[in-house]
Amino acid sequence: MSGILISAVISLFKGEKFIRGRLEDLLAQTIAEQLEIIIIDSNSPQNEKAIIDEFIPRHPGIIYVRTDFTESMYAAWNRGIKLARGKYITNANADDRLAPDALEKLVAALEDDSAAGLVYSDLLVSPVENETYAEAVKNGREVKFLREFTGLRLLDGYMCGSESLWRREIHDKHNIMFDESFQVTGDYKFVCEVSKIYNLKKINGISGVYFRSEADENKEFQNRDITLNEAFRVKYDYAQFIIENNQDQKLTGLYAFIFNNAVSVPPKASAVLWKTFNPAEYGYETLYFLRAVKEEKQGKIENAVKIINGFSGLPKARIIMNYKKMLAEEGRI
Repeated sequence: MSGILISAVISLFKGEKFIRGRLEDLLAQTIAEQLEIIIIDSNSPQNEKAIIDEFIPRHPGIIYVRTDFTESMYAAWNRGIKLARGKYITNANADDRLAPDALEKLVAALEDDSAAGLVYSDLLVSPVENETYAEAVKNGREVKFLREFTGLRLLDGYMCGSESLWRREIHDKHNIMFDESFQVTGDYKFVCEVSKIYNLKKINGISGVYFRSEADENKEFQNRDITLNEAFRVKYDYAQFIIENNQDQKLTGLYAFIFNNAVSVPPKASAVLWKTFNPAEYGYETLYFLRAVKEEKQGKIENAVKIINGFSGLPKARIIMNYKKMLAEEGRI
């Protein structure tokens, strides 16, 4: 095996039906000879190890670790990252699949751009377990188009997909790891932290296949309350970063108008305006939330409350409602 360039970390729990396809997929990569595969088995009750043992003789870069307790996906990723020897790291979800040259292209993007810390690209979305990239293309699967990075877009929502690649120095040099207090949106928190130091770069093309279970087996769809509560934690922290670095001043046109007048223009009026966008650059709730946080940080809590109260009767505004809940729990409103 030549020098290790990439470490792919697999968090494994009840993944017996996926692991064979995942390993075959990784070993089919055009730069598989430079790939290290680190499997963290979090005390899974299934028989994944028997399958993994079939592959170990085929590839000297497979590392298998089984814990005697079940830990979160993010704890398992951190465990794998600490073992990683590659210059670059990717999380290889057991149920997702890659295009054969995906890792080669992602590596090239990082090699060519020293300012980029993490790279990602569009994905195909498949409802079929273990569907390969070639099969997904043949079956005409929907493309999940991901947005180009800006801080304001990242505040609006996670954009890096499930098959990104990043520099190991993010961990070694900057001590950024996955927050193990998160159950679902730790990857969102991670990329926000990375973006405070590096650029996040989208490359052209489709990197692979995201398995979207029709039975909502994907973690982020199993408990939407947890997902939304964790997303609020990420957004509140990142909104402060955007304000401190004056990124709100990059808003233009109607977006800037809404942000600058969020205290006086009711959200329901903005909701009507938003229907003229196709598509909108940001959700209007994001701009109101950002302005409310700015008012709060400037000591104008009454203005933040006025913005929040403007969302009364809009139950889908979950980030704003979580913000209101946080301020109430702190005794500030």
